[in-house]
Amino acid sequence: MGFIQYLREQKLADKTIKIHAAKVNLYKEKYGNVGYDLDFILSNIDKEPTISMRKSMAGSISKYIKYKGKDSKKLSEYVYKQTEQFQVDKDKRMGETKHELPSLKDIKDEMTALYDKEDWRSFVILFLMVNYQVRNMDLIATVVSSKRDTNPTENFFIVGKGQVTYIRNKYKTSDTFGTKTHVIKNAKFMNAINQIGYVLDPVNNVDRVIKKATANIGRITEGTITKIVLLENNNINGLKKVSKNRGTDLDTLVTSYNIT
Repeated sequence: MGFIQYLREQKLADKTIKIHAAKVNLYKEKYGNVGYDLDFILSNIDKEPTISMRKSMAGSISKYIKYKGKDSKKLSEYVYKQTEQFQVDKDKRMGETKHELPSLKDIKDEMTALYDKEDWRSFVILFLMVNYQVRNMDLIATVVSSKRDTNPTENFFIVGKGQVTYIRNKYKTSDTFGTKTHVIKNAKFMNAINQIGYVLDPVNNVDRVIKKATANIGRITEGTITKIVLLENNNINGLKKVSKNRGTDLDTLVTSYNIT
Protein backbone atom coordinates (compact mmCIF):
# COMPACT_ATOMS: atom_id res chain seq x y z
CA MET A 1 0.00 0.00 0.00
CA GLY A 2 1.38 3.41 -0.98
CA PHE A 3 1.55 6.51 1.20
CA ILE A 4 -1.39 8.20 -0.57
CA GLN A 5 -3.62 5.16 -0.07
CA TYR A 6 -2.57 5.01 3.59
CA LEU A 7 -3.65 8.64 4.06
CA ARG A 8 -6.95 7.95 2.32
CA GLU A 9 -7.62 5.11 4.74
CA GLN A 10 -7.13 7.63 7.57
CA LYS A 11 -10.21 9.44 6.18
CA LEU A 12 -8.24 12.61 5.46
CA ALA A 13 -9.53 15.24 3.05
CA ASP A 14 -8.02 15.30 -0.45
CA LYS A 15 -6.49 18.72 0.25
CA THR A 16 -4.82 17.41 3.42
CA ILE A 17 -3.48 14.36 1.59
CA LYS A 18 -1.94 16.60 -1.09
CA ILE A 19 -0.28 18.73 1.60
CA HIS A 20 1.24 15.70 3.34
CA ALA A 21 2.47 14.20 0.07
CA ALA A 22 3.94 17.53 -1.05
CA LYS A 23 5.77 18.05 2.25
CA VAL A 24 7.26 14.55 2.19
CA ASN A 25 8.40 15.07 -1.42
CA LEU A 26 9.88 18.46 -0.48
CA TYR A 27 11.82 16.85 2.37
CA LYS A 28 13.18 14.19 0.01
CA GLU A 29 14.20 16.82 -2.56
CA LYS A 30 16.07 18.83 0.07
CA TYR A 31 17.49 16.16 2.35
CA GLY A 32 17.26 12.78 0.61
CA ASN A 33 15.31 9.70 1.67
CA VAL A 34 13.42 10.02 4.95
CA GLY A 35 14.84 6.96 6.72
CA TYR A 36 14.12 6.21 10.41
CA ASP A 37 16.74 8.29 12.26
CA LEU A 38 14.37 10.78 13.91
CA ASP A 39 17.18 12.94 15.35
CA PHE A 40 18.65 13.31 11.86
CA ILE A 41 15.19 14.07 10.42
CA LEU A 42 14.58 16.75 13.07
CA SER A 43 17.98 18.32 12.46
CA ASN A 44 16.95 18.75 8.82
CA ILE A 45 13.48 20.08 9.65
CA ASP A 46 15.11 22.63 11.96
CA LYS A 47 16.71 24.15 8.86
CA GLU A 48 13.30 25.31 7.62
CA PRO A 49 13.09 29.11 7.98
CA THR A 50 9.75 29.54 9.79
CA ILE A 51 7.87 27.86 12.62
CA SER A 52 4.93 27.28 10.31
CA MET A 53 7.09 25.45 7.77
CA ARG A 54 8.82 23.38 10.46
CA LYS A 55 5.51 22.35 12.03
CA SER A 56 3.95 21.50 8.68
CA MET A 57 6.90 19.40 7.51
CA ALA A 58 7.21 17.63 10.87
CA GLY A 59 3.52 16.78 10.84
CA SER A 60 3.74 15.29 7.35
CA ILE A 61 6.92 13.35 8.04
CA SER A 62 5.28 12.03 11.21
CA LYS A 63 2.47 10.64 9.05
CA TYR A 64 5.04 9.09 6.71
CA ILE A 65 6.91 7.43 9.58
CA LYS A 66 3.62 6.01 10.89
CA TYR A 67 2.86 4.73 7.38
CA LYS A 68 6.20 2.88 7.51
CA GLY A 69 5.11 1.26 10.77
CA LYS A 70 7.61 3.07 12.97
CA ASP A 71 7.20 5.16 16.14
CA SER A 72 6.88 8.87 15.33
CA LYS A 73 6.44 10.11 18.92
CA LYS A 74 9.57 12.29 18.73
CA LEU A 75 8.17 14.12 15.72
CA SER A 76 4.81 14.67 17.42
CA GLU A 77 6.58 16.05 20.50
CA TYR A 78 8.56 18.36 18.22
CA VAL A 79 5.32 19.70 16.73
CA TYR A 80 3.94 20.35 20.22
CA LYS A 81 7.10 22.19 21.27
CA GLN A 82 6.95 24.36 18.16
CA THR A 83 3.33 25.15 19.03
CA GLU A 84 4.32 26.22 22.54
CA GLN A 85 7.12 28.33 21.13
CA PHE A 86 4.90 30.47 18.93
CA GLN A 87 2.25 30.68 21.70
CA VAL A 88 4.63 33.07 23.48
CA ASP A 89 4.36 35.44 20.50
CA LYS A 90 0.66 34.86 19.91
CA ASP A 91 -0.42 38.41 19.08
CA LYS A 92 2.22 38.72 16.38
CA ARG A 93 1.41 35.30 14.92
CA MET A 94 -2.30 36.08 14.69
CA GLY A 95 -1.52 39.37 12.95
CA GLU A 96 -3.62 39.94 9.88
CA THR A 97 -5.73 36.85 10.46
CA LYS A 98 -7.03 38.25 13.71
CA HIS A 99 -8.33 41.32 11.89
CA GLU A 100 -9.83 39.37 9.02
CA LEU A 101 -11.78 36.91 11.16
CA PRO A 102 -14.29 37.47 13.95
CA SER A 103 -12.94 36.75 17.40
CA LEU A 104 -14.25 33.99 19.62
CA LYS A 105 -15.95 36.73 21.66
CA ASP A 106 -17.68 38.01 18.50
CA ILE A 107 -19.08 34.53 17.86
CA LYS A 108 -20.25 34.12 21.45
CA ASP A 109 -21.90 37.56 21.34
CA GLU A 110 -23.72 36.47 18.18
CA MET A 111 -24.84 33.29 19.96
CA THR A 112 -26.39 35.46 22.68
CA ALA A 113 -28.14 37.60 20.08
CA LEU A 114 -29.52 34.52 18.31
CA TYR A 115 -30.81 33.14 21.60
CA ASP A 116 -32.45 36.43 22.55
CA LYS A 117 -34.35 36.58 19.26
CA GLU A 118 -35.30 32.90 19.64
CA ASP A 119 -33.50 31.67 16.54
CA TRP A 120 -33.06 28.34 18.29
CA ARG A 121 -31.55 26.35 15.43
CA SER A 122 -28.88 28.95 14.63
CA PHE A 123 -27.99 29.24 18.32
CA VAL A 124 -27.63 25.46 18.66
CA ILE A 125 -25.44 25.28 15.55
CA LEU A 126 -23.04 27.96 16.78
CA PHE A 127 -22.98 26.55 20.32
CA LEU A 128 -21.92 23.12 19.06
CA MET A 129 -19.37 24.45 16.57
CA VAL A 130 -17.74 26.66 19.20
CA ASN A 131 -17.78 24.16 22.06
CA TYR A 132 -17.20 20.89 20.18
CA GLN A 133 -15.72 22.02 16.82
CA VAL A 134 -18.16 19.79 14.93
CA ARG A 135 -18.47 19.51 11.17
CA ASN A 136 -21.73 20.13 9.31
CA MET A 137 -22.33 16.39 8.94
CA ASP A 138 -22.18 15.94 12.73
CA LEU A 139 -25.20 18.25 13.04
CA ILE A 140 -27.47 16.05 10.95
CA ALA A 141 -29.05 14.83 14.16
CA THR A 142 -32.47 14.11 15.65
CA VAL A 143 -33.72 15.30 19.03
CA VAL A 144 -35.28 12.49 21.09
CA SER A 145 -36.38 12.00 24.70
CA SER A 146 -35.10 8.48 25.31
CA LYS A 147 -32.12 6.33 24.38
CA ARG A 148 -34.67 3.77 23.15
CA ASP A 149 -35.34 6.13 20.23
CA THR A 150 -31.72 6.05 19.05
CA ASN A 151 -29.76 3.66 16.83
CA PRO A 152 -26.02 2.98 16.35
CA THR A 153 -25.73 4.55 12.90
CA GLU A 154 -27.13 8.09 13.22
CA ASN A 155 -26.64 11.17 15.42
CA PHE A 156 -28.94 12.12 18.29
CA PHE A 157 -29.58 14.56 21.10
CA ILE A 158 -31.22 12.77 24.02
CA VAL A 159 -33.01 15.39 26.11
CA GLY A 160 -33.09 14.43 29.78
CA LYS A 161 -34.26 16.20 32.92
CA GLY A 162 -31.04 18.03 33.72
CA GLN A 163 -28.85 17.40 30.68
CA VAL A 164 -28.69 16.71 26.98
CA THR A 165 -26.61 13.78 25.74
CA TYR A 166 -25.18 14.37 22.28
CA ILE A 167 -24.33 11.09 20.51
CA ARG A 168 -22.30 11.17 17.30
CA ASN A 169 -22.28 7.87 15.45
CA LYS A 170 -22.02 9.31 11.95
CA TYR A 171 -19.22 11.78 11.28
CA LYS A 172 -16.22 12.05 8.96
CA THR A 173 -13.69 10.06 11.01
CA SER A 174 -16.05 7.75 12.93
CA ASP A 175 -14.32 4.66 11.52
CA THR A 176 -11.13 5.78 13.25
CA PHE A 177 -12.40 7.38 16.45
CA GLY A 178 -15.70 5.56 17.06
CA THR A 179 -18.87 6.94 18.65
CA LYS A 180 -18.46 10.25 20.47
CA THR A 181 -20.70 11.22 23.40
CA HIS A 182 -20.97 14.63 25.04
CA VAL A 183 -23.07 15.51 28.07
CA ILE A 184 -24.31 19.11 27.88
CA LYS A 185 -25.78 20.87 30.92
CA ASN A 186 -25.85 24.45 29.63
CA ALA A 187 -29.30 25.88 30.46
CA LYS A 188 -29.64 27.98 27.29
CA PHE A 189 -28.64 25.06 25.10
CA MET A 190 -31.11 22.76 26.83
CA ASN A 191 -33.92 25.24 26.30
CA ALA A 192 -33.00 25.83 22.65
CA ILE A 193 -32.66 22.13 21.73
CA ASN A 194 -36.08 21.51 23.28
CA GLN A 195 -37.63 23.88 20.74
CA ILE A 196 -36.50 21.92 17.67
CA GLY A 197 -36.97 18.34 16.49
CA TYR A 198 -33.65 18.15 14.68
CA VAL A 199 -30.59 20.32 14.13
CA LEU A 200 -29.78 19.82 10.43
CA ASP A 201 -31.78 17.82 7.94
CA PRO A 202 -29.95 16.37 4.91
CA VAL A 203 -33.06 17.07 2.80
CA ASN A 204 -32.57 20.82 3.31
CA ASN A 205 -29.72 22.93 1.98
CA VAL A 206 -27.24 22.43 4.84
CA ASP A 207 -24.86 25.10 3.54
CA ARG A 208 -27.68 27.67 3.44
CA VAL A 209 -28.72 26.89 7.03
CA ILE A 210 -25.12 27.25 8.27
CA LYS A 211 -24.66 30.56 6.44
CA LYS A 212 -27.89 31.83 8.00
CA ALA A 213 -26.51 30.99 11.45
CA THR A 214 -23.28 32.88 10.72
CA ALA A 215 -24.77 35.68 8.58
CA ASN A 216 -23.79 38.43 11.01
CA ILE A 217 -20.21 37.21 11.51
CA GLY A 218 -19.11 36.93 7.91
CA ARG A 219 -20.95 33.74 6.89
CA ILE A 220 -18.03 31.73 8.21
CA THR A 221 -17.91 27.94 7.97
CA GLU A 222 -17.36 25.21 10.57
CA GLY A 223 -13.73 24.96 9.49
CA THR A 224 -13.19 28.67 10.08
CA ILE A 225 -14.80 28.45 13.53
CA THR A 226 -12.44 25.60 14.40
CA LYS A 227 -9.53 27.74 13.24
CA ILE A 228 -10.70 30.65 15.43
CA VAL A 229 -11.03 28.35 18.45
CA LEU A 230 -7.50 27.06 17.82
CA LEU A 231 -6.11 30.58 17.41
CA GLU A 232 -7.45 31.60 20.81
CA ASN A 233 -6.51 28.34 22.55
CA ASN A 234 -3.20 27.81 20.79
CA ASN A 235 -1.40 25.52 23.23
CA ILE A 236 -0.99 21.80 23.72
CA ASN A 237 -4.08 21.43 25.89
CA GLY A 238 -6.14 23.43 23.41
CA LEU A 239 -4.94 21.30 20.50
CA LYS A 240 -5.66 18.07 22.37
CA LYS A 241 -9.17 19.20 23.30
CA VAL A 242 -10.06 20.15 19.70
CA SER A 243 -8.47 16.92 18.45
CA LYS A 244 -10.67 14.86 20.76
CA ASN A 245 -13.84 16.87 20.07
CA ARG A 246 -13.50 16.97 16.30
CA GLY A 247 -12.09 13.50 15.77
CA THR A 248 -8.91 14.75 14.10
CA ASP A 249 -5.39 13.68 15.00
CA LEU A 250 -2.98 16.35 16.24
CA ASP A 251 -0.69 16.20 13.23
CA THR A 252 -3.62 16.90 10.90
CA LEU A 253 -4.80 19.83 13.04
CA VAL A 254 -1.38 21.41 12.85
CA THR A 255 -0.95 20.96 9.10
CA SER A 256 -4.55 21.58 7.95
CA TYR A 257 -5.37 24.68 9.99
CA ASN A 258 -3.03 27.61 9.46
CA ILE A 259 -2.84 28.78 13.08
CA THR A 260 0.60 30.32 12.96
